Amino acid sequence: MKEAERFLILSNIDRLWKEHLQALKFVQQAVGLRGYAQRDPLIEYKVEGYNLFLDMMAQIRRNVMHSVYQFEPVLVEQDQDKTENRKSGKRNARTQVNPNPDPVGTVEPSTSSTTS
Repeated sequence: MKEAERFLILSNIDRLWKEHLQALKFVQQAVGLRGYAQRDPLIEYKVEGYNLFLDMMAQIRRNVMHSVYQFEPVLVEQDQDKTENRKSGKRNARTQVNPNPDPVGTVEPSTSSTTS
């Protein structure tokens, strides 16, 4: 369960951080125009960036809580049994040996794979 929580937290942080950086680029372009209104662009950028950061942190908390409560763990044993059965079936099919081997370079029509 801790691995799932870690994955959910990191994936949300990663996604929201990328969005935050894109928003900061947009703010940087928009704040430049505020200089014409006799406002200091650096202070405006800091204030807007801080507000965006607080919003991002709130979204992370909200999304992680929602994801953790929506998470439904799956029993690993059943999945492993199914995959082992599939793998053993493939191994058995591969280990069958043709009693009459063909010369090198020829292929039996029944064993050749056709792609659609």
